[in-house]
Amino acid sequence: MNRFWPRYIRPLFETVQPKKIMEIGAEFGWNTRLILSYCRAHGAHADIIDPAPLPSLLEELAQFGPAEYRFLALKSLAAIPQLEAPDIALIDGDHNWATVFRELNLLQARAEQTGRAPPIVLSHDAAWPYARRDMYYSPDDLDGWQRHPYSYKGMVPNQSELDERGVNGWLANATHEGGPRNGVLTAIEDYIASAGIEFTFRKLPFFNGLSILVPAARMTPALQTLIDSFFSAESMLAACESLEADGMQLRAMLSQTETCLGRRTEALQRARAIIEAQRRQIAELERGIAAEHGTQDAA
Repeated sequence: MNRFWPRYIRPLFETVQPKKIMEIGAEFGWNTRLILSYCRAHGAHADIIDPAPLPSLLEELAQFGPAEYRFLALKSLAAIPQLEAPDIALIDGDHNWATVFRELNLLQARAEQTGRAPPIVLSHDAAWPYARRDMYYSPDDLDGWQRHPYSYKGMVPNQSELDERGVNGWLANATHEGGPRNGVLTAIEDYIASAGIEFTFRKLPFFNGLSILVPAARMTPALQTLIDSFFSAESMLAACESLEADGMQLRAMLSQTETCLGRRTEALQRARAIIEAQRRQIAELERGIAAEHGTQDAA
């Protein structure tokens, strides 16, 4: 989600000026660092939720203090009811329908308990591959009806079935794409349809997708103008430039990897040729030695 920060998330923060922020799913802490830097500069406070904090996240948290954040090493569904309702929530945790749908409902319920409007919610992975396909970090945490059949295989664009060649094959991915109660975007749409309040919903379709969900009670003219600007021709051109730069970087890394593998393959072939030549020399020496011994025995 950190790739959305400079052009989208930071301007949203600066326009809304939230005092209470919630981050669900911090992973390496790259986005957490940006959030907490904002909190330090603007007197805001963030609740950071991640049940399995990585060392890099803990290193980032150590750069800040209790004035900026509180950290909960819990799953989001256990943590949200314990916390104050935020002004903005960023969701980048378990990318499946059951979890995201319940997170959104819990955030609304927590706000309503304190007489506040539900938070603005920014959700990552609202585009391919998890817009219409569940992923489970811990499949056993969900009841059978809450999860689809899954497999540890990868995903290929425009292909419903999983594939050994696809991306994220080390994760538990639903074996099919689409259909009811499947994927992050489906969860957001189902929540909007059932929440009983009015929302503005927009989605940025790149970098795996960012959903922007704003309750009518939190919308302002300035915020509406900002969100509309994200989809202007100028902004889309800038996004294309970022995507091209990202793609070029990936292609450069792929080229470096292919070159390295090519050189190693050539070195391996040379080593095998040397070994084979040495084997032939050894065989010839052995035959010569055997012939010499045979001559001596005959004498």
